[in-house]
Amino acid sequence: MFVLGLLPLLLGFLGKYHWILDGFSHFRVYYCFYFMFLGVGALSLKMKKEAIAGLAFFLLSGIGLVKYYVPIDKVDSVADIKILSINLLSSNNNSDEVLDFIINEDPDLIVLQEVNQKWDTYLSSLGSTFPFKLTEIREDNFGLVVLSKVELIDTEKIILSNSGVPSFYFKINMDSKETHFIATHPLPPIGTDYFDYRNEQFTNLNKMVKRLNGSKVLIGDLNTTSFSPNFNRIIEGTSLRDSRLGFGLQPSWNAQIPFISVTIDHILISKEIMVTNRMVGPDIGSDHFPVIIKIGI
Repeated sequence: MFVLGLLPLLLGFLGKYHWILDGFSHFRVYYCFYFMFLGVGALSLKMKKEAIAGLAFFLLSGIGLVKYYVPIDKVDSVADIKILSINLLSSNNNSDEVLDFIINEDPDLIVLQEVNQKWDTYLSSLGSTFPFKLTEIREDNFGLVVLSKVELIDTEKIILSNSGVPSFYFKINMDSKETHFIATHPLPPIGTDYFDYRNEQFTNLNKMVKRLNGSKVLIGDLNTTSFSPNFNRIIEGTSLRDSRLGFGLQPSWNAQIPFISVTIDHILISKEIMVTNRMVGPDIGSDHFPVIIKIGI
């Protein structure tokens, strides 16, 4: 029974070598609960060796989860900005739910993924509230839109892999300090080619972040969890950290099958930035839950 959990757990650690192995890395939480269940069951049956093994494997799979639940000091910052990241799901037709959610949350900045022409039309009603906009409309699930109440400075569409999917770079003035933002949505690692394109995008994101001086924010559906070895391709050698630290795992996908939800929608921040609040939003018809965050300097 232990092998059923231990084998996929160990295979996940080899995820940088193959897309199938990478797939095993994302379900660390479920391996943790599996070993806890086996350990408690063995203990109740007075199977000492099996109970010890269950505890050991529980700790092995769960050690990386603890940091997300260690409380952090939440302080008010000088200049707060509220951000929404939403993967809309291009086939989602629940425009009223999405628009009502955005209006009720009243963010300063929105990063929207999977924006096609239909969704761009729906979003046009927000133009007066969010006068600053970056748009790359596509019909292949990789359209990208940024809406903002505050001015977007030095905007640029960037291509970070040979897949050709777009990302946006821009700056926002926060408390008289310019903060760098990158909005991105790499390909899902399904098959060798997409796996390589996604990892190429991660590597180039890492290089780009290292070149930027000052505070930085990276936003988007990255099509990986932080448990994947490939996640390190983004953050290694940078000051980026996971905004979920201290707020819990907050899984965001799959909203339509919640009992296998994982955390692939990310907002990564540099050390100069404080997170004053972070949560996932309600079901708005997409296969992703929205991510809501308030940050400050």
